[in-house]
Amino acid sequence: MKLAQRFKKENKIDEAEEIYREFWEKTPEGFSEFDKTSFSWLLYNKYIKNNDDLDEITENAELITEVKKQQNQSKDSKYPCPYTLTVLKVLELLNKNNDFEEVVMWAEKINPDYLSEKASDFNGRKYPSNKEKYYSQLTKALLKLDDIDTCYELSKEALELEELTDDTWFNWRLAKCANELGEYDEAIDYLKKMIAKKPDWYMKAEIANSYYFKGDFENSLNYAIDAVLTPAPSESKVNVYSLIADLIEDEYPEEALKHRYLEYSIRLNKEWNIDDRLTEEIENAGLDTENTQYWKIEKELKGFWNDLKYKNQEIQYGIISKILPHGKAGFIQAEDGKSYYFKKYEFKGSNDELHEMTSVSFYLEEGFDKAKNEVKMNAVNIHTI
Repeated sequence: MKLAQRFKKENKIDEAEEIYREFWEKTPEGFSEFDKTSFSWLLYNKYIKNNDDLDEITENAELITEVKKQQNQSKDSKYPCPYTLTVLKVLELLNKNNDFEEVVMWAEKINPDYLSEKASDFNGRKYPSNKEKYYSQLTKALLKLDDIDTCYELSKEALELEELTDDTWFNWRLAKCANELGEYDEAIDYLKKMIAKKPDWYMKAEIANSYYFKGDFENSLNYAIDAVLTPAPSESKVNVYSLIADLIEDEYPEEALKHRYLEYSIRLNKEWNIDDRLTEEIENAGLDTENTQYWKIEKELKGFWNDLKYKNQEIQYGIISKILPHGKAGFIQAEDGKSYYFKKYEFKGSNDELHEMTSVSFYLEEGFDKAKNEVKMNAVNIHTI
């Protein structure tokens, strides 16, 4: 052991590792706690820390968890634990590899009561605690495995962490679980908290589903339209197009068919499974069943989506009062005297027209001011007049 320590100190890692492994195989009872810690750190630094080879990592992680016990860092996390860092790295890589059952198995090696809840701080930025990382990786896998009850319970626990750095994905998983459990109002509450901070298309799509399951078709349609108008690859929204078709079928049968054709064309283009009933509907309508140019169908529908989104809103008027230095956003001074923030992609005119004192029409939509941590109305769908 002294020779191994000397080799390690001299940075002769391979020689030190060879001695450690040989003695561990023959006489593991001869290892002191110091030896176990030293051997574990050697393995962690060599095979775990900066490695992405899952097979090599899991092989050596098995050895580390055999050699070293998990330290109780719930009260004092001053000294890092190679056991904990190793298992957390394995959980992360297994999730990336979609090995969700393996994630659950490896998570059983962790005692969550021993994990630190203290977030780390580097250059003024907060990074998640080990306990937050554990909950994040495990709840992600549980949701993928449809273990709804456990995912729901652990996500709730995660939100109670004293130094939680990001509640977004825990709220998301709670919303997904609540929908599966039929608790649609609860799911909507979680989703609305997130949409204010993270107005991504899939958040809006999920809340559209919640309202649909609840039987509130008007709100479901509003959020579904918001989802398809939010920038993202068209193919990712294929299920939202199907939902909109169901919601508008009675009032707008022609547009409903066009949404189903959009879904069909995307699936055909991507060589995804196509339901027989969808194929039959497209054939019976006399549409081209070989059409894979879905973007042309989407372009035809964008005007319809905008008409639906803003049909019950009052149009606003004003002038562009300021363009921010980076050119990606600005402010509009409205006729009512209020100033509204906007993002460049909401301006529908040419770049030559995007300057101060340009007269515009616009609509209002809720947005989240990260600097002030509050919901505010933003200008959207901006046109020159």
